Amino acid sequence: MTDRHRAERKVALARLWARAKQIVTTDPKGSDEDDHIVDEAAAEALAAQAGKLKGGLAKVAQLAAYDPGISLGRRRGASAAARAMLGALWDRAPGVSAAAIARVVEEDLGKPPQQLFAEWDPHPLAAASLGQVHAATLHTGDDVVVKVQYPGVAEALAADLDETGFLRKLAGSELGARLDHEALAVLAAAVRGELDYRAEADAQTRFATAWAGDPVLRFPRVFDELSSRRVLTMTRARGKTVVETAAAGPELRRDAALAIFRFAWGSPLAHGLLNADPNPGNFLVADRDAPVVWCLDFGCAMELTKGVWDADRELHFGLVDPDGAERFRMALAAGGLLRRADMLATTAHREWERALAAPFASHGDFRWTAAYASELAETTGRVLAAGGVGLPAPVLLLWRQRLGAAAVIAMLDAHAPFRRVLVELIGTGKRALR
Repeated sequence: MTDRHRAERKVALARLWARAKQIVTTDPKGSDEDDHIVDEAAAEALAAQAGKLKGGLAKVAQLAAYDPGISLGRRRGASAAARAMLGALWDRAPGVSAAAIARVVEEDLGKPPQQLFAEWDPHPLAAASLGQVHAATLHTGDDVVVKVQYPGVAEALAADLDETGFLRKLAGSELGARLDHEALAVLAAAVRGELDYRAEADAQTRFATAWAGDPVLRFPRVFDELSSRRVLTMTRARGKTVVETAAAGPELRRDAALAIFRFAWGSPLAHGLLNADPNPGNFLVADRDAPVVWCLDFGCAMELTKGVWDADRELHFGLVDPDGAERFRMALAAGGLLRRADMLATTAHREWERALAAPFASHGDFRWTAAYASELAETTGRVLAAGGVGLPAPVLLLWRQRLGAAAVIAMLDAHAPFRRVLVELIGTGKRALR
């Protein structure tokens, strides 16, 4: 991308935000610290432009569809219609031409897709921010999907990530305004990493190995010989989306919510692995003889450092222990989150601790609702704003994932024993676990 094209994209994005994003702000200085998508007209304009420009803008629009700080704003919330328009970008963004996609496949794999596969559907099965997915059949008869990166999207994404304001929006409504430059740089590097499909294939395999034998969680198999930096071939997963599952009966919603919780909380806590993109489009729920949840898209995935992993486990041991307040606060300090010990007695901090502990406070079922996800996001924002807690670079992606996953689970509005599942994953911390 030339300097001229970068400048043109920057101007186009600035005009878009001014036109498409209707802002409700409680900030008298006029910043976008507390901004919200509030109506269908704004959402429609944002979705249309994000579909054309793709890259970082599409990611921000995807996030706006489920970020509780946006979808349940303090003054006015986005309507269901507005969220649906933006949610279409999870997997139904406008695709690019069949010829352009075929060129990417041939450039990376040496042959056009019509020769590489026994069957190739030129019409995309799904399309998102950085690439689109095509259905295909191998010469062995296996049904697969082929994820192909949009031509030129790497340059467009790089231009977007050069903008600090864009990075703050990508961090989420409650986190972005409160992050330092080091943390924003970590986020930018993680998002850039999504352009390398070889790294994504490796991460997907690591997660599949970690959860091997799990009765519910499933991961598509990667075909390395038909994959590259911009092309990723996998077994085809079939099932209902999270949105479709949200309209199902309470039993399926419960099973799906518990499975997504197991994956989102259990991957970092039990296995030291983090998939930092909890997009609702990254799960499919198959309800056959027994529910199965497919976990998809590992472009923004990594292993936790031992220090972050240990501190996060300690924090959750404190949450499941009725007398664990001191243990929780020691874990905050060990993990680098605690900035001022004198803030532990503040209302903001106590409300945040209560929100974090709420799903695990009862041995029975907890109802994980949109109101709870909003409370968790807002109390996190308030405790960060108060200054007693911070999100240093090593833990930013973990907490970004956790708030996003909480919003995804909330879409299912399920009553379920989340405490029991957490204890099954990591125990209570009262004996050696590993």
